[in-house]
Amino acid sequence: MAESDPQKQVTALREEIDKLRAELAARTAETYEGMRERAGKTGQSVRAAAREGADYVRSEGAAVADTARAHPAATSALVLTVGFAGLILGYLLASATEPAPRRYWR
Repeated sequence: MAESDPQKQVTALREEIDKLRAELAARTAETYEGMRERAGKTGQSVRAAAREGADYVRSEGAAVADTARAHPAATSALVLTVGFAGLILGYLLASATEPAPRRYWR
């Protein structure tokens, strides 16, 4: 049967609360460590992917630079063509956005 002494009941409840706190703290620590480990693995994989991407961009840039050094005439023709196309595109955009002229008859 239940104990009739209130002091013993309070003591038993405090012990039970202490056990629950300890269990909650242990589970929280386990969860935290698991999340930290998973986040570390994700960070490592992101770092590896970024390093691989940077290496790829660096190698492609070196290949473009080598090709430009090997063919200077083609490079200058390409740069001039792109510049001229940009000039034409800019002119067309500027003339398309210009408001229509108004004519006032007095």
